[in-house]
Amino acid sequence: MTPAAAKAAYARQFLAHGETVVLRRLSGANAGDYVVTARIMNFEPSDLAGSIQQGKRKAIVLADEVAASGFPAPFLPKQDRLIWNGKTLVIHAVDDATRRVAGVAVAYELELAGA
Repeated sequence: MTPAAAKAAYARQFLAHGETVVLRRLSGANAGDYVVTARIMNFEPSDLAGSIQQGKRKAIVLADEVAASGFPAPFLPKQDRLIWNGKTLVIHAVDDATRRVAGVAVAYELELAGA
């Protein structure tokens, strides 16, 4: 699969199943809110090991959509926030490798905590 094909497949899935969230940068010159689409889900029981604890969630956000929103790269774990369904969640970790195709980041997987 090419990066373009992967991006198109993700875009179709997000159109059908995604929801609008806000990425929030709390400090610095680019502090502010940035609107993107995400897929929010709970971790599977088999994922609950190490630093991933019950009650944490994960979000998948499209790399191109994050860039288009103007959100300043890179993510700042434990400083940046994701606002979802009226809840403010702390971004604890960012995985930019799992959803990479041929060296191109298609989507980021965010580990969230706080609600």
